[in-house]
Amino acid sequence: MKKIYAIALLGLMVLGMAATASAADIKASGKWQIEATMQNADFLKDGAASSEDKQFNIEQRVRTAFQFIANENLKGVLDLQIGSANWGTGAMGIGAGRAAATSASSSANNAGSGNIMLRKGYVDFKWPGTKVNFLVGYQTVSLPAAFGGGSAIIDDQVAAAVMVAPLTDNIKLLAGYARPYDSNSAYATTASTLSGDGTSADVVFAALPIDFKGFNITPFGMYANIGSQAAGSVTGGTALPGLASGNSTAGAGARAYWGGVAATVTALDNFKFMGDFNYGKATYNQATGSGGNGGRQGWMADIAVDYTGLKMMTPSAFFVYSSGEKGNSTDGATDGSNRMPSLGNPQNWAVGSFFFGDRNFINPVPASAGYVQRVMGFWTAGVSLKDIKLIDKMSHTAHLLYVRGTNDKDSVKEDGGNNINTANFMNYGGYLTTKDSLWELDFNTKYMIYDELAVNLDLGYINASFDKDVWGQSSKTAAADYQNFSKSDAYSARLGVAYSF
Repeated sequence: MKKIYAIALLGLMVLGMAATASAADIKASGKWQIEATMQNADFLKDGAASSEDKQFNIEQRVRTAFQFIANENLKGVLDLQIGSANWGTGAMGIGAGRAAATSASSSANNAGSGNIMLRKGYVDFKWPGTKVNFLVGYQTVSLPAAFGGGSAIIDDQVAAAVMVAPLTDNIKLLAGYARPYDSNSAYATTASTLSGDGTSADVVFAALPIDFKGFNITPFGMYANIGSQAAGSVTGGTALPGLASGNSTAGAGARAYWGGVAATVTALDNFKFMGDFNYGKATYNQATGSGGNGGRQGWMADIAVDYTGLKMMTPSAFFVYSSGEKGNSTDGATDGSNRMPSLGNPQNWAVGSFFFGDRNFINPVPASAGYVQRVMGFWTAGVSLKDIKLIDKMSHTAHLLYVRGTNDKDSVKEDGGNNINTANFMNYGGYLTTKDSLWELDFNTKYMIYDELAVNLDLGYINASFDKDVWGQSSKTAAADYQNFSKSDAYSARLGVAYSF
């Protein structure tokens, strides 16, 4: 009889667990990609510096997200990633947690290889009896942007708490707190010996989306306090790509703020106008060295127009300008860098689909020559023909753009502090002076085998002109190569399949 009771009790427990599990509806989504890439994107024909010449790789990345929905007011989001990894490296072996790291400089987008990596893990809920929404946990934080695909200031997966509150039918308040860096972290494989407030970066931000029929405008602001060890032992945020400058030292903290506005106008029939203005300033708290208080400040603006009156394509024209370095990159306490600072890795901002990156592919260009925080100090103008539809299930996009630097040619001659001779501050092929320019031509094709499965073929070509005298007299360690060897045009051919569900 006791056995019967025990079996019955066990059965009730199983039924209870099943009932509990079914209390939340589960929805899965994701994007699984396998891509073959052949490219030359280092812009140098010969010499020791031409390390990335004629690469051919096959890469794989698996992203899978789950929503655990309790009701219309409460859900949890879990987004996981395996890869990116090259075929042949054996790196797709699944391990536990993030990839080996000993510092906080590894963000969600560059941590992990074969390991299962957490991209997002947060709770999304409304406060009872209100329309105020909260998102708390590891999530994507991106400031508003009308053009470019994402913010050029911050657009990354970070730990954050965000509130979205409707003020009227047309106006919302978005506010939040984030911690993008903390070197005293349990995820590092080596036990951290750091302590104190200087190991973290704390960020607060707010935006005010104003949306009416025919137009929307969103002003925003953000403030960050970045510790002198936020990126590792005696390594502050000033060593990271978006904050480094010629007069910064590794062990420095920073106080930074940003402000701007994003606007979109659709009031005119068949036209969509987009525009952004971003400004940022970072003041260094120099912990070591003799540079005193350094800094970095600059701005970036863009304007674009789409013509939406055609069924077979959408023509677009755009112009982007960002401030660049002055002639003396070691202006010291008063001027410092004249490029706009950024946080993390702004992963989605791009024009064209080659030099600035491509949101459709895994690793389109070497990081030192791509991504907006590394090439800041440029202007570009271009045209695109988007979503060209001539054959059923097939679409094309074409880009033609001209890019020129806004950094003074003499800025590459300065020795500066610890960062000027690194890819974090200036890199041949990414950092453009007023004597450097390039033309880019892209033609991209997508064919939908099924509604969820696409084959992508992207072709890109860059004709670059980098001044040999400017770079040959620079402070870069490879200056002799830049002086003695000719520049190389860049090309890229990428073929891949993407399963999106």
